[in-house]
Amino acid sequence: MKINGFIKLVKLGIPRMDGRRTISGRGFKFDKISETQSLSAEEIEEFDKVSMISLKTLKIPEHARQKLHNLAKQFVKKKDLEKLGRYMAKQLTSRNCVELPRVLPSKLLCETKEEKNKIEKMLDKKSYKCLKEFISQYKNKSKEIEQVALTHAEDSRHKINITFFPEVSISYTLHNFNGNYGIMYRIFNEIKIRVPDFSAKKILNYSAVPAASIIAFSEVYNCSHEKILVVESSQHLASISKYILDNIPNVKYQMHLYENFDSFDLVVISHKLLSLYDYNSRNIFIQNLWNKVEKNGILIIVENGTPTGFRMLHSIREMFITELKYNKFHIISPCPHENICPLALTGKDWCHFSQRTLRLSHHIYCKGSQMKNTDEEKFSYLVIRKCEGPRTKYNSENEALTVHEKSFFWPRVVMPTIKAGKHVLLDVCSYPYNFERLVVTKSSSLISNLKTKTGTILKGYGYKKARKILWGDLWRFTKRISRPDARLYTPESTKNILYRLYLRQKRRSNIKSVVDSKSQAYYNSRSIQYYTS
Repeated sequence: MKINGFIKLVKLGIPRMDGRRTISGRGFKFDKISETQSLSAEEIEEFDKVSMISLKTLKIPEHARQKLHNLAKQFVKKKDLEKLGRYMAKQLTSRNCVELPRVLPSKLLCETKEEKNKIEKMLDKKSYKCLKEFISQYKNKSKEIEQVALTHAEDSRHKINITFFPEVSISYTLHNFNGNYGIMYRIFNEIKIRVPDFSAKKILNYSAVPAASIIAFSEVYNCSHEKILVVESSQHLASISKYILDNIPNVKYQMHLYENFDSFDLVVISHKLLSLYDYNSRNIFIQNLWNKVEKNGILIIVENGTPTGFRMLHSIREMFITELKYNKFHIISPCPHENICPLALTGKDWCHFSQRTLRLSHHIYCKGSQMKNTDEEKFSYLVIRKCEGPRTKYNSENEALTVHEKSFFWPRVVMPTIKAGKHVLLDVCSYPYNFERLVVTKSSSLISNLKTKTGTILKGYGYKKARKILWGDLWRFTKRISRPDARLYTPESTKNILYRLYLRQKRRSNIKSVVDSKSQAYYNSRSIQYYTS
């Protein structure tokens, strides 16, 4: 009878007489063995805080909303304001490229004034010898040549500058303020969480809507700055920014960048690359701003989440990788490495993310349908710090000392998650330069060498977090590689290139493999059954 009574106590999870509590399951496989056997509750909370950095729907501060409301009252008719805003949105959309990301010839995008027979006139110049070699190598591949001509023609449309009259400036601010605020708030929030030792005293802001990024910074860092320099060539946009930021101190405005020779802790460039002339001017522009960043400072570059925006950021990323040493900089976000971009090599995807923000009230400014009160802002971005990073200091995640340093080795979810029955599919960009699909199942165990202190293998480890993970979060759990071919279209040539780069990097830094050979063979044999889901 005593034995039966003890069994009942164990099933109910009632404390025993010796003070110890037994672990009771609730019928779920992933709930029988808790995560706390290997990590404490405080450690799990800290890991989740650093890894789950994406934000859901954001709302602008009340004082900013009231300022925008007062700006909207300057128009006699609200319909005229909304009509002008829609016209501005169409103008900006026409400047964005509609190209397909088949090829990324970022170093071949130079500008000409002519629009007819672009390939022939480009080949006549001496400065396009590299382009001649490129075409001679791919003369039998007309699609690549057509792509070069298409990207070149689309780049010629980006030189159009918008004249910001007072009415245009007000409608432009009302139309884009909320989206820019949400994007910049998300980026600043991630920097504050993952780089806790960073503090910006001197800030250079070069943004399309400068007030949005400055308010986002002040909300995250509680106005900890000493000086903010805003570069805005339009007097009307600058006056609107002064009106919105009247409660934020130490904000100075300039029409041009060359008027200042100071260095800054934080440099923000938001939605400005599309207005520059060509590839060379963009590179010179970024190099000049990078020289103004102090040591341990941060450079933030944000562009539209389109193939063109990603192509321009990718070319800037290439410039940093090829012209700077790894101990001179490191990428904080979104890339988990400082090597070739595997997403660009696929030729069918581009790295971009999404942030949801609440619109202004319809009685202030109706951006679209009155049935919809949120916007999904797509954006591509780079956050680069001017110092040696954890991936250069340490060879693997196990050598990192803090959770924040470990997060630089975690894969990033670069596509919306696919939640299916009893398993979740995650498309991640991982260290070192891999684009792969992970399958997180509810019942299958992890690799064989992952055990708890009690010697048991955790079942369904990370499944509950995978159901909650958002687009842009970090995957902190041990990887389960069931689909090396992410999204089922990686060509064989790309696989070979990535594999050779991986072996070269492994020989340099002696990286230890995450899974042993026996576990890798096991997952290779099981990977086929997941391709049909």
